[in-house]
Amino acid sequence: MTPVNLRPPTHDDLLRFSRRAVVEELSSLVMTVFGKVDDWLFDLAQKEGEGSDPFARSPRLEAMNALRSNRAIIERQFVRQYEGLFDELIEPKQVSADGIRLSLVDEQELEQQLASDLISEALQRGHGNALDALGKALAKIMGVETLTSRQNPLSPFNFGHALHRAVKDVELPNTLQVVLYKYYERELMHRFPALLETLMQRFGAAGLVPRGVGAGGGIRPAGLRPGGAGAAASPRANEQHQDSVAQEQGGHGGHGASAQGNHSQEDLTVFSLLREMLRALRPQQQATAQGGDGHHAAVGERRPMATNEMLSVLSLMQTEVPPAVLETMEHHDASLSVLLKRDLLQSAARIGLSPDQVRIHPDEEDAVDLVGMLFDVLFDEHDFEQRSRNLVSRLVVPYIKVALLDRQMFMYRTHPARKLLNAVTEACEGNGGQSSQEREMLGKAEQIVDTLVSDFNEDVAIFETLESELRSSLEQHQKRVELAERRAAEAQRGQERLEQARTQAGGEVASRVDGRRVPAALREFLLRSWSHHLSLVALKEGTDSVAWSAALALADKLLDLLPGGRAAGVGLSTAMQGLGADLVAVLASSGVQGETADNVIRAVADGIDAQRRGDAIAAQQSAVVLQAAPEPPPLPQQPRLKVVGGTDAVITDPDDVEKLRELKVGEWISLAGEDEKMAPAKLAWVSPISNRLMFVNRRGVRMLVASVEELAALKKVGKLSMRDAQGGAFEDALQRMVGKLKQDIA
Repeated sequence: MTPVNLRPPTHDDLLRFSRRAVVEELSSLVMTVFGKVDDWLFDLAQKEGEGSDPFARSPRLEAMNALRSNRAIIERQFVRQYEGLFDELIEPKQVSADGIRLSLVDEQELEQQLASDLISEALQRGHGNALDALGKALAKIMGVETLTSRQNPLSPFNFGHALHRAVKDVELPNTLQVVLYKYYERELMHRFPALLETLMQRFGAAGLVPRGVGAGGGIRPAGLRPGGAGAAASPRANEQHQDSVAQEQGGHGGHGASAQGNHSQEDLTVFSLLREMLRALRPQQQATAQGGDGHHAAVGERRPMATNEMLSVLSLMQTEVPPAVLETMEHHDASLSVLLKRDLLQSAARIGLSPDQVRIHPDEEDAVDLVGMLFDVLFDEHDFEQRSRNLVSRLVVPYIKVALLDRQMFMYRTHPARKLLNAVTEACEGNGGQSSQEREMLGKAEQIVDTLVSDFNEDVAIFETLESELRSSLEQHQKRVELAERRAAEAQRGQERLEQARTQAGGEVASRVDGRRVPAALREFLLRSWSHHLSLVALKEGTDSVAWSAALALADKLLDLLPGGRAAGVGLSTAMQGLGADLVAVLASSGVQGETADNVIRAVADGIDAQRRGDAIAAQQSAVVLQAAPEPPPLPQQPRLKVVGGTDAVITDPDDVEKLRELKVGEWISLAGEDEKMAPAKLAWVSPISNRLMFVNRRGVRMLVASVEELAALKKVGKLSMRDAQGGAFEDALQRMVGKLKQDIA
């Protein structure tokens, strides 16, 4: 173990130290595992070879040869993949679409996932508090709020799945894999406290973890929680859906053309309502803006600027981001509409007009206010990286010009300027430029905006041309996203199969032992090896299979041997001999074989015999042998949704439940993230097993898996809202503008 230096380390020191300490310890650990498995196989092969044909091929020897021929490859892959976890943390990379492979997960892969999940759960139970503290410390070092379990090299998930990743592409006999996982779990649980203590001391010296949290657990630090597949939800995931709008064809041939038949009454109502509320608020805003500046002419005495004068001023402003926009981005409580009108009047001097002698006509003021509020909402509700915020901010002035030239932008969903803003938002939101595809998309959006800013005069047709060009790039990007969505759905399906198998096995165990007097050895056997075997049978062959019925029959036959059972009078030795082959098979699925398996079977028989004789003490003592045998991890409970809002019960509205039940795959809702911002979420898959709904963000990454009732509970507390199936960022912003104005008036 690397010695601990308690000098306060730098963050770079911590990352290098953690990488070295973890990789060295795990590399040594896996070498030890392979050595022990090799010895175990050799010993079994020798025992099997005594008195047998010396030329017969032994399955143990074949397994040992497979292990030895692949050992170096697996050890190398084990080290490289764990080094890669730290490298990915420091320099994140995103897998390109060409690197995404879709395939059905076979049964052997599911078994490996199950074994890895159980190791992860055992680590979480034993050391969850300390590992959570380290995960939080790593997130702080990396300058993010949280790391997902897959991003965090020190998460239970990555420690548990390390062996799985190293052997997944190597062909090994199934029995050998079972033994490898069991020895890996034993060795990891044995060595882990020392490794964890070393890391905790080093991070503690840097002041990144509470001193009171030790390697064995302790009090969970406030705000920390276990990592998991479902925590993967990030603030950068706030994106808006616009696929249905893109399917609509048609547009505007010029600034006066309309798209008749392509609007709904709701759109016209929203526009009319917005204008009415703006004009109701305007006298109050003007009184605030004047603020008693008596040297200025009264607003009524100033002449309104002509539309062509407004357009001339805006054309001069178009090449730069107005000060109003920069000020609003720095001070979120500032009103972009008010500041834009200030900048417009001040810029009137650039065409020879005195700002003190002119004002903005109410009709033009409507246009400026609407565009200002539109971009206020876009900046507030969407998670744009700084590069994207700068890009979107350059659109403010061109869109004021469009609003002056063609008010139908606010009334028609097929208006090209409206569609272009939706497309730019889709390209930019949540796009951190981490992958080459994302950087390419940002570059394309910048090219489109550059063209618009330099070439847009008074012909709105340019928006249609640019939107078509950007939409083409987005459609190519969407194909890659669809691959990620399918992969997320398949992973969720596999996970639910695991959950279902565990639940079914747990139910069968409970129905046989709960409230019943069962010898300790038999109870331990059923709770551990038999339930583990039963879950594997459910995964591989299903609950309607012969193997499932045979497994249930084995447990029932053992319980029938107890006093009061149907076979209580049958000779125990004869009965156990008849069940021997089935018992050996069940134990083998948990990695219990050879002499250890014989001892377990003997202990089960001794426990039954003791209960028959009425010797309660002996019946309890018979479990000692099982406790020393290799133990499959306890059957985990099915995950449950964290109750929304900290209440003890899920409270729903029947109407909400019904609306959510009618959601179709491909439709979108809005979900509140940890920062309380509403992020779009697409329904990508509905589970045929649990009827739970899986939602993904625009990148195809899973955001939430929940039942309809759980979604209704989120809606009840304002963390979920329904969305117009035909809407995009522009349409959502209009709805929020209505709500904001209603609040201002109230």
